[in-house]
Amino acid sequence: MAHIVTAGYVTVETAVPGGRAHVDVPGGANLPADVPVEEVEALLRLGHITEADSPEVATDGDGVPEGSAKQVLDWVNADPEDVRDRAAMALDVEEAKGDNARKVLVANLQKLAQ
Repeated sequence: MAHIVTAGYVTVETAVPGGRAHVDVPGGANLPADVPVEEVEALLRLGHITEADSPEVATDGDGVPEGSAKQVLDWVNADPEDVRDRAAMALDVEEAKGDNARKVLVANLQKLAQ
């Protein structure tokens, strides 16, 4: 089962050239498939990751998904009459992440919010 990081980032053990190491995986990214099961289970319990095929995605208080960029854009585009407002809300949420904001998502949301 694939997992997506829903927190700002998580630190997990994974394979790297020459062995294994602890690496940071940013929010919205896929969790490496070789993360130990114990870590995956703990992250699921804490709500820091979600199953990629899960229909339920954590949201902020305004309903903006906290999952992958695709989930955010799907939510923005779900209501054709409200795309600009939803894009502006999602943009505010993403930009509030500061250095952890996903640049490509921000650029896409800026275009949709105009």
